[in-house]
Amino acid sequence: MELRNLITFISVAELGSFTKAAAELGYAQSTVTAQIQQLEQELGCPLFDRLGKRSYLTDLGRQFLPYAMQMVDLSRQAMSLGKDP
Repeated sequence: MELRNLITFISVAELGSFTKAAAELGYAQSTVTAQIQQLEQELGCPLFDRLGKRSYLTDLGRQFLPYAMQMVDLSRQAMSLGKDP
């Protein structure tokens, strides 16, 4: 499970849009779609229901979101080790 995919997942979940997440992250929309598809494939279930231009978390997506946030937060904490005097 790649950290960048988790960051992308969180962004789509918060913004409700693959397009908006792509703009915020500086990715092409196709990159966001590919990252979410990779994550969904790893988990074996869809994370979003895509309705028109909006994307809504599935039940699994809602359950997975706090774990994704925790993994990203832990990664950031680990990366900050040694940066604080």
